[in-house]
Amino acid sequence: MTARAISDDVNGSLPKHRRIADRILSEIESGNWQAGAQIPSEDRLADESAVSLGTVQRALRSLVDMGVLVRKHGKGTFVSGARAPERHLRHFRFLADDGQTLLTIYFNILDITPCNQAGPWATFLDDPSHEYVRITRLASVAGEFEAYSEVLLPAGRFGGLLDFHRKALDGVSIRDKLAEEFNAPTLSARQTLLCQPLPPRVTQILDLPTSHYGMVWTIEGRSFRDAPITWQRVFVPPSDRALELTTGIMPGPEGRAQ
Repeated sequence: MTARAISDDVNGSLPKHRRIADRILSEIESGNWQAGAQIPSEDRLADESAVSLGTVQRALRSLVDMGVLVRKHGKGTFVSGARAPERHLRHFRFLADDGQTLLTIYFNILDITPCNQAGPWATFLDDPSHEYVRITRLASVAGEFEAYSEVLLPAGRFGGLLDFHRKALDGVSIRDKLAEEFNAPTLSARQTLLCQPLPPRVTQILDLPTSHYGMVWTIEGRSFRDAPITWQRVFVPPSDRALELTTGIMPGPEGRAQ
């Protein structure tokens, strides 16, 4: 981050500490500062941006509160891994007979394709280009039944996923991949559920009778600055397995998510 870049930002309409925080976020999101990287000292940031030390400290404190940065006593301030803990964020939480143990999930990527179709994801993702990356996959729940999943992401930011061979994502957490490859950790998610007839294309994939009822489950993922990054729809056939839903997602340094 250069002195001029920060100075240009802090001349905007937002308070200076907000502009500095936004600039630091931009550096992280662009990949200039990876997870674990140490950012410049408070004194250096204050000198480069021509603002007070207190203004810089306020900006950094807000990013620490968001889970974007972590302070290490005597060492400095570092970019956090910024992932939500497993107990909060793993969505495919089907329970075994004891009501506690999570059943094992196996993912198989079916396709990774560009998409410019209008759909319910467009309002949430709010991408002006209306171009998306679409990932389709099957989730095998302990070998007992399968669920079909569609993940939509804005192509402007995640178009690089189109270069991945689908086998490279088999068994891999998409959310981990977004955090590691694109500096876009999923920090919160909103989930909604409907019970309705499954679309014919889904019943065909899942080898179910036409108009078979099931659960249509939508998951909207957000990253830094509450930015929308993933829209996922999961079609789940009837089963006697309970699905554990989670709320109150908060950022944390550990955990893996599907």
